[in-house]
Formats: sequence, structure tokens, C-alpha cells
Amino acid sequence: MYRALNALLLLLLAFPVRAQRVDTIQLDTRYQRIDNFGASDCWTMQKLASWSLASRERVADLLFSQTKGIGLSCWRFNIGGGVNPKITHPWRSPETFEVSEGKYDWTRQAGERWFLGAAKTRGVPQFLAFVNSPPGRMTRNGLTFTTKGEGSSNLKPGFEAQYARYLVDILSHFRANPDSTERIDFQYISPINEPQWQWDGTSQEGTRASNADIKAITRALAAELKSRKLPTQIALIESGSLPDMIRPNKEMTAQYGATYGNYIDDLLGDSTLASLLAPMFGYHAYGSDRLNGPIVTDRTALAERMKKYPERRLWQTEYCILVGPEGKGGNKRDLTMATALDVARIIHLDLAVADASAWQWWTAMSPEDYKDGLIYTDYRKPGDAETILPSRLLWTLGNYSRFVRPGMQRVAVAGEPDDIRGLMRTAYIDAQARRVIAVYVNMAQSPVSVTTRIELAKRGWRLTRTTPWVTSDREGDELKPYAPVKAGEAFQIPGRSVVTFVSEFDGTK
Repeated sequence: MYRALNALLLLLLAFPVRAQRVDTIQLDTRYQRIDNFGASDCWTMQKLASWSLASRERVADLLFSQTKGIGLSCWRFNIGGGVNPKITHPWRSPETFEVSEGKYDWTRQAGERWFLGAAKTRGVPQFLAFVNSPPGRMTRNGLTFTTKGEGSSNLKPGFEAQYARYLVDILSHFRANPDSTERIDFQYISPINEPQWQWDGTSQEGTRASNADIKAITRALAAELKSRKLPTQIALIESGSLPDMIRPNKEMTAQYGATYGNYIDDLLGDSTLASLLAPMFGYHAYGSDRLNGPIVTDRTALAERMKKYPERRLWQTEYCILVGPEGKGGNKRDLTMATALDVARIIHLDLAVADASAWQWWTAMSPEDYKDGLIYTDYRKPGDAETILPSRLLWTLGNYSRFVRPGMQRVAVAGEPDDIRGLMRTAYIDAQARRVIAVYVNMAQSPVSVTTRIELAKRGWRLTRTTPWVTSDREGDELKPYAPVKAGEAFQIPGRSVVTFVSEFDGTK
């Protein structure tokens, strides 16, 4: 008898009992509207101009297609500041269209332009143009990075109007482009990126900007857009730090004698400036990803501060792993679920705690040995193999981007609370298409048995199908559709996986 009990105990230890849970999706409890999921072309796309058409099409399909890839709904296009030979990384100094004031060479940025067109032809609905630095001729030091201590911004004093004309010239060109493939209406222009950092290093473009500098640039840009009758909206603030959204950056403020940070109150609280802006307001999630610190508290504080401005939607506009949940940094590329899950947790918390309406990754494709890409390549120079290495992170982002489409709304999920080291979930409704999406992130090693129930209230909807789409380290689990789940039936969410349930309905209302 004891031998049999011992054998049973060993069996239970070898195969842990799977947790059982029931989650109820409450369609009538609504939160934020979703605007998009996106990524940027910095900086690799410029180097892909010489690639074969087949390779470029493969990359574009992975990023933009809703059937062959992850279906991004926003593409961030970098307006380069010009090739700067003093930048030590040759991939981080993109061309500028500008030849001289008011004159442009529209054949430049060929790789970036091709991917703009590829995004458009694959149905990407939103485009955002962003700038890391003005062209060198407009800067104080003649470079596309700053000199420490030389001015609160690298933009030359009094050049705000000229900088605005430069940006609107570019937007106008794309809007009226004779090449219909590259005829792009940029819904958003972001003229300033991470303004609270010094940007005095030589590895990439960048310029700091005090809050007063930001306001001056924004007013000039708004005036130019209005005079040229362009509908593009100004997107601020691309804060490089989540905490700086709600508090001053003391170090930069002290050094330059001008306010940096406290962006929500200082910019949105200025009604004359806020009226010039798009209804979104953006931050970067860098640094707010430590499990033993700010990963939840920073987002809770951010959401609370944004309640003062209910007309605004919050966007998370850039992230890759620089610090990480354990503070180990982003060195060494990783194509597995380890990095994918760390990022999925950030996506979940930005959506569920900060109430972000958009979530955008940093660089879509990377040649680096770093945790900064959705797709990787070992290509360095013409003649090298055109390698394309999709990561599990790509497909994990796709668990959101392919299915949670612009205009959908996040809804409540009742059940056990989210566990940032275990299971987390969000749900979304597309009332017009009669679809309900639920995304589960399982950080734990063990699978979890989940039954989802959807409160339809008085809707005349009838469930026709619920399909799980799974991303995990298992072979083939790259946003893989599994067999449909019947109503009331449990599904085993694999350990270390992300699963999206797509529930489709028909009905009369």
C-alpha cells in the first residue's frame, strides 16, 4: 500500500495539477479605446534598400500582413537628420531629404520609403513621422547630436519656424506624392524625441529640449500646418522616462535653468498649447520594467495623473529591453519566449494599468546582439546573406496587434486577479463585427486551465466560434491557431505562452 502511495506521490510531483479558473468577460464595463499597435523603421530599413524584392516582401509580410504576419496597425517613419560621419555607429545616421533650405532630394531614404509603401499596400491604417534631430545646418553645433552644456536645445535659437517648414514640406510631399504607392497621409508628426536626455553621445542622433523649447517648436509647427492646410496632428511628448511624465527632471532642470519633465501638467495643463495637439499623449516605457520596483507603481501613478485630462488618450510609443525585469539589461539577442514574455508583461500592464490606447515597439528589425528587435538579421553589407530571423517576440506582439484592431475597446474581465509572475489577461470588444478578443499571458512554467464566459446581456448574439491562437517555444507555435473551443469548455493555456481567444458571433443586434 505504501509503495502504491509513494508511486502516486511521485506521479503528482512529476505532473503538477493544473490550476482551474473561470474568467467572465463583462462587455458592458468599458475602458479605453484602442488606437493601434506599431513599430518603427529605425534604423535597419535604410540598409534594406539593396535587398532582393523577395526578402523585402518577406519582412513586410511579417510586420504588416494580417494573414502572414502580425498586422501592425501603425508604422513609425523616422525623418532622418542627415548622414553624420561623427556618429560612430554607421546604421544610426540616416539620410535627410533636405539638400539646402527649401530644396529636397526625394530619392533619399529609399529603404524607409519602400517600407512605407509596403505598409500601405498591406493595409496599415496609421502612419506617424518622428524626428530624433533636426538637420545639422539647423543645430547649434552643426551636428545631429548635442554638445553638453551648449543650450537647452540643439536647435539654433530662432529656427523654430524654419524647422517647422522643413517638417511640413516633407509631410506635404508624401501627401501629394506622384508615386501612389508612397502617397502617405501621416496622421501624426512627432517633432521631438526623448527631450529630457542630454544626447551628447556619438552613437546616434538626438537633441534635448526644455519644456519652453518644446512649446516654441509646437507653436511654430501648428502654425505651419494650419497655413498649409495639412490635417496632420502634432504628437507629443515621446518622454524617455515614464516618471518624467508626472514630475520634473531635477538634474536637467538644474543644469540648464529651464524646466524639463512634468510633461502632463506643464504641457497638457497649458490650454493654449494643449489645443494644438493630437488627442494622444505619449511616453516610453524604458526603465519602468523592474519587477521589484516601478513596473506597476509607475503605471498606476501615470493613470491617476491622466484622470485630470479625460479628453486625452495615453500612448506607449517606444520600448525595448534596456533594463529588464531583473535589471540585467538588454545585451544578447534572444529569439525565445524569455524575452517575448518579459515584453508581453509590459504590454499587458501598459494596457491594463496605465490604460494606454496604443502600444508601439522600438525598432522593427535589428542587426544587433541586443534585445531590441522584432525581427533580426546578420546582414551587415552588400553581398552578405539577407538573413531574416523572426523572434517569438514578433509573434507575441502579434497576439495583440493582429486581433486587437483600431477602434476596439477594452472591457472588464472578472475572476482571479492578474499575477505579474503568473497569469494575466485583458479583453476587447468589436461591437460592429461582433467579435470579442481575450489575450492571456502565462509567465509561469505550468499550464493553466481556463474557461472564459462572456456576458452578452441583452445582445442578440450567438457564439459561432472561439479560436485560440498560441505563441510559445513549442515548434510551430508562432501565432498558431488551435482547434476551436466550445462554449463553456476549458482550454489549457501552455506554460510560458501567450494565447489569444478570438470569439465570433452572429445575431440581429
